[in-house]
Order: sequence, then C-alpha cells, then structure tokens
Amino acid sequence: MAKAKKSPVAKQVVSSEEKSSKLLEDFQGFKILPVVVDSAKSVRHYFYMRKHESKAIVDEDIKDRTLFLLNLPADTTDRHIRKLFKGHAIEQITYKDFGSSAAEEYHKRAVNDETKENNKHVRELRKLFTCGSSAHVVFTTEEDLSSVLNMRRVEKKWASDDSTEQPLGFERYVLAYDLSRPNAAELQQEVDSYMMKFKADEYQKEREKLERMNQMDDDGFTTVVRHKKTKASDGTIHVGSITAEAAEAQKVHQAKKKKELVNFYRFQMREKKQNELVDLRRRFEEDKAKIAQLKQTRKFKPY
Repeated sequence: MAKAKKSPVAKQVVSSEEKSSKLLEDFQGFKILPVVVDSAKSVRHYFYMRKHESKAIVDEDIKDRTLFLLNLPADTTDRHIRKLFKGHAIEQITYKDFGSSAAEEYHKRAVNDETKENNKHVRELRKLFTCGSSAHVVFTTEEDLSSVLNMRRVEKKWASDDSTEQPLGFERYVLAYDLSRPNAAELQQEVDSYMMKFKADEYQKEREKLERMNQMDDDGFTTVVRHKKTKASDGTIHVGSITAEAAEAQKVHQAKKKKELVNFYRFQMREKKQNELVDLRRRFEEDKAKIAQLKQTRKFKPY
C-alpha cells in the first residue's frame, strides 16, 4: 500500500506548529523575543526580557509582577508594548531616563509653564530612545508575567504608527528645528511673565525687611537691616525708606540707649579720666603762658 504524501500546505502548517511549540531561547538569564519590524524585508528586532529583580523596588506589591524589557526600538511607545503583549493586562510602563534636545527642553518648559493653557498650540516632539534602552512593564497579576516569560516562540509583528503618532524621520527634524526657535511674541510673553514675577518677589522681600526693622524684640532692641541701593532700568537709584513715625521712634530709642550706656564699660571710665587729665594739663599750660606774657609786658610784682 502506497504511503500518502503530505501536501506543501500541510508541511507549512506542521512546520509552523513545530516552530510555535518551541519556547523562547535563553541568553544570560534573559528570554530572547524576536519581533518582525518590517514585514516586506523580514527584518527582525530582538528583545531581551526577564523578571525584574532589584533591591531598589520598595513596593512589594509590584515586585513579582514587573518585567524588565531590554533593547527597545528607537520609536517605542506604550501602544507598541501593549500590542506586543496583547492578551496580558498591563498596569504601567516606565522607561529609563534618556537625554533631551534643546527643542524638547523648550517644549517641556512650555508645557510646565503657568501659562500652559495659552500654549495649547505648541506641538509635541516625539521621544526617541537610544540603543540599549530599557523599560519596566508592570502586569496586573503574577500569572500574566509568568505567561509572558513562558510564551511559545511565535512570530510577533511590531505595530505600525497610526495617524495620532507624532512624525518621525525628516519631519521630526523639521519639527525639532521649529521648536528650538520659538516665536518672538511667545518668547517676549515668557520674559515679561518672568520679570513680573521677579519684581513681585523683590517687592515682597523689601516689605519683609521693613517689617523686621520696625519690630522690637523682647529686650526692646530693633533689628538693624542693611539697605542696598538698587538701580532701576531707567538709571535712577532707589533707596529703602521708612515712615516718619518709625524714624522718630528709632531716634528716641537710640538717644535713650546712648544715655543708658554712658560710663557703662570700664574702658569708658578710663578714657574719661584720661581726657580730664589732658584737659587739666592743657589749661595749666595756657595759664603758664599767660603769666609769662605778663612778665614781659610789665613789671610783675607778685607780693
């Protein structure tokens, strides 16, 4: 009896099943996950993943549900990773920090600025990863993580960009160029906002200084505050001032303080005696000079 030959289609099905029955390959403790990034050219990108083990994780709740995913493509987004592990519930995804360009820094300031509601038209620059970037993927349950690590080796495809994604390639460079050179009107608005805030802070500091200067402590002393001359933008000089009542009170307090401290210290008493002796010697010399002058002008008869 002749054996039935398998058709080419059957062979492909069998080979596909045999291939899918294999587990992911291991390399240095990592599972190797191949992903097709270009179907037309059959270009594959290889991910390396394992259960994340680190003492840095403080939250024990996510310790056994976190996947360490290494060697991310440059255009990776949350949507790509969620589609890559479709069928497994993902709670959160965090990426390792990476450098940002001048355009990204400007965009970050524009978004975090107090006037961000007025900057809704600012376009967002898509983040790109460097070679060897990584992510921590937290699944909802431990079973999801175990299922991912023990998955069969099946052909997975990298999700293509949709219309909502920010541009890549040449269009991204053009957008980065535009964002690194903000509009002059927007830049002037940002400068004006900063200067208004700066002047308000300076005014508040000056008020606090005046309040501290006019306040007396428990011993009846007033805090001495140094005043700085500040030059305005128009070239004029502003000097700190106080009210007439405060100046009069300070003057009375200083006079009282001066009167209370006279002959208070020992060196002050010594200086006072020395000054009295000097004054007495000076008057004696003056009287002596007068007597000598009288002797020269007329006959002096003391008796």
